[in-house]
Amino acid sequence: MNGMAETAQLEAAVQALSDIVKMNTVNNHEQLVADYLVTLLKQHGIEAQSIEYAPGRVNLVAEIGDGHGPVVALDGHEDTVALGDADKWHTDPLAATIKDNRLYGRGVTDMKAGLMAEVFAMIALHDQDVPLHGTVRLLATVGEEVDHLGAEQLTELGYADDIQTLICAEPSGADKQLLLTKSIQAMLGVDGDTAQRMADANPTTEQHFIELAHKGSLTYTIKAQGVAAHSSMPAIGQNAIDMLMTYYQKQTAYFDSFKTIVNPVLGPTVPVVTLISGGEQVNTVPASAKMSVKIRTIPELRNDRLIKDLEAIIAECNADGANLTMDIASSFYPVHTPEDSQLAKKVGEQVLQQRLPYFGAPGGTDASSYIVKSPDMQVIVFGPGNITAHQVNEYVDLDMYGRFIEIYQKMITELLA
Repeated sequence: MNGMAETAQLEAAVQALSDIVKMNTVNNHEQLVADYLVTLLKQHGIEAQSIEYAPGRVNLVAEIGDGHGPVVALDGHEDTVALGDADKWHTDPLAATIKDNRLYGRGVTDMKAGLMAEVFAMIALHDQDVPLHGTVRLLATVGEEVDHLGAEQLTELGYADDIQTLICAEPSGADKQLLLTKSIQAMLGVDGDTAQRMADANPTTEQHFIELAHKGSLTYTIKAQGVAAHSSMPAIGQNAIDMLMTYYQKQTAYFDSFKTIVNPVLGPTVPVVTLISGGEQVNTVPASAKMSVKIRTIPELRNDRLIKDLEAIIAECNADGANLTMDIASSFYPVHTPEDSQLAKKVGEQVLQQRLPYFGAPGGTDASSYIVKSPDMQVIVFGPGNITAHQVNEYVDLDMYGRFIEIYQKMITELLA
């Protein structure tokens, strides 16, 4: 494209971003964004499919390409977190205020800027008739900030079955001065001198990173059902707390047995018992008790294996007279893509004019859902915005927003050449 066309494209992309930031999609009303995207894509000859999750909550899927080759999926979510204390914002959090080349607004970083950068990369490739030997599939989801609700639905409907590469446009940047803090240096595994050299060599205001791995999570509750009795005659009852404590000890021993299994990027599996309750009053044998657990998982000990092993412990306890059941609240798989498969580093360093370190994160993305159906999928978590999103005065640097539109175009073009 010539310079005038690029300027017009960026102006249109900024206007569209402003439009959707003004839409309050705090864990609902995502249909506002989906409907907007359907209209926008149709203006460029791209058909999009709306998939309802619940009333007012709509996922969106759109595709371009010749269909004869790999599938590259572009993932972005339509929902945002709560507005927070509006009095602490310098601007109206839903006004999409532009100041000093920054666009301020709730959700602009996490992750409407990333979503719209993917959309406009897709539009540019389509409008320019760039040959794409394969499929570019846009997946815009609802409820990511809660439990990856939309991604779960799209996975169940088969949209993740054939993905080879997933580009997840979650924010990956920070003010480059954060490189000089020990916490960021520890995250990246660099010393102070290396961090200073990176900051000095970076001509932009932001330092970006490429997330090549993130932990999954498994949340469940173990319930024990006993038989109530008076405390003076405990033999005629069944103590649910005793059942639960027996299981607790076996579970602890199981967790201890894999402390040496460590992912090179994410570290070990981290289990935490978060809630325990049981009994009704001090003078009766407790008829019920329960314990809730949250586990941050790694690829070496995936959720399915953990569930199978924990169910075996329950079966062992029940064979000895307990009455235990397991309720799984959520299960999101861990993700780890090898460093040498990352096209994002080559393209990103060229466009952003900076060194891009790799890192792993404890939190998850929609990739946790998609990877269940495509375990060999390559995942690239890389997008405009600040990794310290969800704070007041959330913003995206518009220069970086434009650069990521270019990055996504170049990555897709190379992947589907």
